Amino acid sequence: MENKIARHEYLAIILLAVFFAPSARAQQTGTTAKPAEKKATPSVIAHAGSTSEATEPPKKVVIKVGSAEVTQKEIDFLISNMNPQAQQALAANGRKPLGDEYVKVLLLSQQAENDHLESNPELQEKMELQRTQMLAQAEYEKMSSEVKVTPDDIGKYYTAHQAEFETAQVREFVVRKKPDGAKEGTPGLSAEDAKATADKIRKSLAAGTDPTTVAKESAVPNVVMIDPEPRTIKHGQLLASLDKAAFELKEGQVSDVLDTPQAIVFLQIVGHHLQEQKDAATDIENKLRQEKLETAVGDLRNKSKVWMDEDYFKPRTAIATPPKTVPPDAPPKSKP
Repeated sequence: MENKIARHEYLAIILLAVFFAPSARAQQTGTTAKPAEKKATPSVIAHAGSTSEATEPPKKVVIKVGSAEVTQKEIDFLISNMNPQAQQALAANGRKPLGDEYVKVLLLSQQAENDHLESNPELQEKMELQRTQMLAQAEYEKMSSEVKVTPDDIGKYYTAHQAEFETAQVREFVVRKKPDGAKEGTPGLSAEDAKATADKIRKSLAAGTDPTTVAKESAVPNVVMIDPEPRTIKHGQLLASLDKAAFELKEGQVSDVLDTPQAIVFLQIVGHHLQEQKDAATDIENKLRQEKLETAVGDLRNKSKVWMDEDYFKPRTAIATPPKTVPPDAPPKSKP
């Protein structure tokens, strides 16, 4: 009986992974999912047209392949663990494709047993690895469900990390420079002309000229570029000097220019916004849940005897390119 259960679980994983491509687990995506909500009964999810299906007994045998029997309960369990896309496909097309694939897997697995493939060391290693991964995922999800994030936790985080929830609305101005020695027709202005153009635009904005008017009068495609509509940014999205200006200057003010070899860039501040705690609560909860979960996993590691071969697992180092040298016997280069 134990072998039969293990075999069924393995078949279920094959069907889910190969035929129905389930959505990635939280462990794979780097996010932590909340405990799963109770799903609708499979007979409703995968309804194929008969209302009598909901009353069929769970222990009813629905597939027979040789001596193997598969019950409705087993198929329903498989369906309940499918991703929404696969469930929708079953709802639209019925369970017949699923049954055919399940039969195919049973036939192949039985033939594999007849061929004694289970004694293949490589296959045994793969099955054991899969078992380990499934157990690890189950424990990870269990630990995740046990993580508690309180409203007080959320409030303290929000208060201590106000900058994470601040945004600035800015209008960006870019005056492109033409590189020295550039070919004729290369977009851009000389360094002097670029500075003069930037100063003119900044003066117009400082005098209160409407930005739309400034854009119409000053914008030159691929040379002088002005955002007609402001964009919203968060801390750290711009270069340091512009980022500082975006959040320190007041509405309507214009930043100092950032003069780079490629362009002159500056901002006009349109406004600031601080996301309210109630609107940020879900993101904060997910972040704290993930942090607490990673801490729990770290504690588990600290309490266990973990050893790794430091030489085998040493960090990858960049391979330095050896300097070019002239062989001792190389003839000297002739002077032009």
